[in-house]
Amino acid sequence: MKKKSLKQLKVPILLAALGGCAGFFAAQSGLNAAATTPFPIVIAIAILFIPSFFLVIAMHEGGHALAGMLVNFDFRLYVVGPFLWEKELEGWKFKWNRNINTSGGLVICLPTDSKNIRQRFAFYAAGGPVGSLTAAAVVWSVYKFLSLMTTPPMTLQVISEVCWIMFLLSLLIFLLTALPFHANGFSSDGARVLRLYRGGDVAQFEVLLLKAVSVSSSGVRPSQWNRDELKEALLLANKINAPMGIYLHYFLYHYAFDIGELDQAELHLTDYILGEEAIPEGFRSAVSLEAAFFYAFARRDLEKSKHFWNKYKPSAIIPKSSVLATEAAIGLLKNENERAKEKIKNAFQEIPNMMDRGIAKVLTERLQLMREQVNRDRERTS
Repeated sequence: MKKKSLKQLKVPILLAALGGCAGFFAAQSGLNAAATTPFPIVIAIAILFIPSFFLVIAMHEGGHALAGMLVNFDFRLYVVGPFLWEKELEGWKFKWNRNINTSGGLVICLPTDSKNIRQRFAFYAAGGPVGSLTAAAVVWSVYKFLSLMTTPPMTLQVISEVCWIMFLLSLLIFLLTALPFHANGFSSDGARVLRLYRGGDVAQFEVLLLKAVSVSSSGVRPSQWNRDELKEALLLANKINAPMGIYLHYFLYHYAFDIGELDQAELHLTDYILGEEAIPEGFRSAVSLEAAFFYAFARRDLEKSKHFWNKYKPSAIIPKSSVLATEAAIGLLKNENERAKEKIKNAFQEIPNMMDRGIAKVLTERLQLMREQVNRDRERTS
């Protein structure tokens, strides 16, 4: 038991050590600079620190986005701190990111096909650390160039010091993301690249999972997914104890739900719910939302549906269409037909903005069934 605990603590200890070293070095540099730097420049640097940090994050995530586009992935989401841009039907749309768990930065690029998926995804994963290393080289070059000036203007002094800070931050993010580790539901970029290139069961599991994502996101509905590959991936996940294996229950749940095997769908949904701790915290609300919809629409169980709906926490990352469809399904159970009708109408309007086009197809059909139920109920009461 003690060995397991020590193993689990290795990653947090390593990250804390790296962060501590970087913090100490940055603090020492800051104190030394403050002692010889005019006070107005110190104030300016302090004000610019947070924007500089976000810019460093933006360059790391931009590396992922550029790499994704180079391998023909569909670039759909870009998050930097409180700023979020999402690709919708009419183009890119800005939103405020209120989810603290994704405020560190996030890019979502979806594969549109499974051709050479292992190599392409490894390239995409490596894009972030490469972006950070490139950013570090660029800002260090600017810093060195400005440091050659004997008496630079105050503005250039501020830029020089900010570049030094950005260099340290970019280097730290490069190290933290390039080192292979897994913690709190997230794998580092280095861990992803290593898993994909070392082969064996780990790489095979990763490839099968990525194929499932690419097939669904390209518009193939769940009933047409390869169930044998999903089951193989689940067996591999159990064999290698892969934290991301929890997502196989999500895919198998949707497959069973779409072909009408509701008991089997409920079993996979239950496993999905039980394993939600392995899912990054910012995405866990999607589990509760999925359960709330299933019990309202498929099982017509108002109490269970309300139980999971009350656990759901709004997130800009979760499709609005799924939220509205769940509200509509619950509304129908509560005989709130007019409210359900409005939710269904709004959900239809949001369907084109869903990232997962395969799930969008089945949700469209379910919304149509709910709309027909509203119309039938209206005819009976008129």
